[in-house]
Amino acid sequence: MITMEKLLEIEQNTMQEAAEAIDEKDVRLIVGWLAEKDREIRSKALLLLQDRSLNHNDVYPFWHVFEEKLKSDNPEQRSIGIMLIAANTKWDKENKIDGAIDAYLLCLNDKNPVIIRQCIQSLHQILPYKKHLYLYIADRLISVNIPDIEVTMRKAVLIDILEVFMVIRKGWYPDEVEQYISLALAGDLLDQNDKKQIKSKMW
Repeated sequence: MITMEKLLEIEQNTMQEAAEAIDEKDVRLIVGWLAEKDREIRSKALLLLQDRSLNHNDVYPFWHVFEEKLKSDNPEQRSIGIMLIAANTKWDKENKIDGAIDAYLLCLNDKNPVIIRQCIQSLHQILPYKKHLYLYIADRLISVNIPDIEVTMRKAVLIDILEVFMVIRKGWYPDEVEQYISLALAGDLLDQNDKKQIKSKMW
């Protein structure tokens, strides 16, 4: 049985090994620790659950907990919700993501640009398993108003969006995605190196 003391002793390089050693009863405890006041406990609990989710589906039953976190007033809890929803989409045979996707993508409008980036980047864990959501996700990403984002983060968010579109365009995608990419490459927010990297992923 895992304890908080044992959790705090886990090092980054042994996290995957620790994730393999826990069982379903431990998972329930660790999910509860995501709400602890101690930030180190929350952080290690999140990492352990993410690693556990790579090879096991026993974190998935707590999907409803993660979905609720998406609506939290606390940005760190929203972040936890984003990452654990994404990590467990591979186990989502019931398509619970269909009911959660609106709350998930609402994070694209978050006041915290870090949350916005986490939301976009985590889509890479969702897209391979939920191709039926491609068009819906693309539409919401196109709607992100880059000028509303903190100036220093605009370029990073745009690149994050383009990285997701590089995945979506490999399948069936709307003309709007291609137009968005073209406008981004023609604009002045990205430098020449950024544009070169994006173009290299288009072929």
